[in-house]
Amino acid sequence: MCCFGLVSAVFAEDPPAATGPSYVELEPSFTLNYGSSARLRYIQASITLRVRDSSAALDVTAHSDAIRHQIIMLFSRQSPEQIKSSAGRDNILDQALRELQDLMIKETGRPLIDRVLFTDFIVQS
Repeated sequence: MCCFGLVSAVFAEDPPAATGPSYVELEPSFTLNYGSSARLRYIQASITLRVRDSSAALDVTAHSDAIRHQIIMLFSRQSPEQIKSSAGRDNILDQALRELQDLMIKETGRPLIDRVLFTDFIVQS
């Protein structure tokens, strides 16, 4: 006995592109010194960037060296008081967002980055 069944082919469409925010972790974490030359202090910070979507995440990742440089220069301008206080760290995050959005506009024509987050922040004073 022979059985023949009707076989239907289902062609799956490509899944829609991921929408909504994506996160880009800047690796490795930043280990930087700050303060006067009389007494050096150290920061270790892990930073994550929230971007608009997965396409923006690819663009941001492609410019990660310039982003890291911008963040290092930002930290080098900070006073110990800024780094130690919660309000000062919030101010640093706001400055980082503005500077990184300016950098992304210069590089890609779009701001791409919605938010800068400290996922880890250790200060040796």
